[in-house]
Amino acid sequence: MKSTLRITPQELDEQTILPATIETASQMFREHGAIWLQNALPKELVQRLQIEYQEKYISQPPGQLLKKHALVGDQRLMVTVTIESAFNSIQLYANPILSSILGSLLGHQYAISSFGSVVAFPGAESQAIHFDHPPLFEAESDCVNLPPYAITVVVPLVDLTPETGSTAIWEGTHASLGARDSLRRRMEDQDWSGSVHPLPKMGDVYLMDYRVIHGGMANESDQPRPILYMVYGRPWFRDAFNFADQPPIQFGPGEFKKVPKRNRGLFAACQSKHL
Repeated sequence: MKSTLRITPQELDEQTILPATIETASQMFREHGAIWLQNALPKELVQRLQIEYQEKYISQPPGQLLKKHALVGDQRLMVTVTIESAFNSIQLYANPILSSILGSLLGHQYAISSFGSVVAFPGAESQAIHFDHPPLFEAESDCVNLPPYAITVVVPLVDLTPETGSTAIWEGTHASLGARDSLRRRMEDQDWSGSVHPLPKMGDVYLMDYRVIHGGMANESDQPRPILYMVYGRPWFRDAFNFADQPPIQFGPGEFKKVPKRNRGLFAACQSKHL
């Protein structure tokens, strides 16, 4: 992957990121529409998330999961994770390292528009190649010239390998004229050529521009592949496309009050119903 950057052990330990690192990460993201940040989150945090996710979701019978969550491909579910316990952590949703990079790309008034996960079970076939959201404007030139308006932060809850599969990303398509025609052709032909496949370990994350072409790969391993996602957007952005059947953000009872007041603006999309 062209846009890969390692957070230093000192930056991780101190939960601060050097200005030069922010600038490098932002330049990479603007150019490629994605970046793989290695060593971005404390591994202990991700391990707690993994254990909790396993207990609350993966351990349920598939039929039970289907009653509450959306099928988004062969043996692949989109789960709106309830924000509670380990998931209600400022180390996660307001992580200082990620926040510095997101603020550089989205401005400092961004908010979380959705918080959930996608789990591909063993044997899941490749997902349809797609954009995460329809273009905001009819003219392609208007869309590609915009700065980022929404960014997906992906937190793998297992180490990703060629067997578990990853996310295929076509770097640069967020700002490429002709991307819509390219997407249609790739969807018809299931043409995965030219894509890159980050293989992050637990503690790594990858960020994707909402306009970049991508698709979940097949899971050829014998274990589920859960990834947590948090979509950060400019304050005016609301995703009305992907959440017709389930909420984009869901807090457990009393959990919103545990969010520090200085961070509640991140959840502006659902703040009113918790006040």
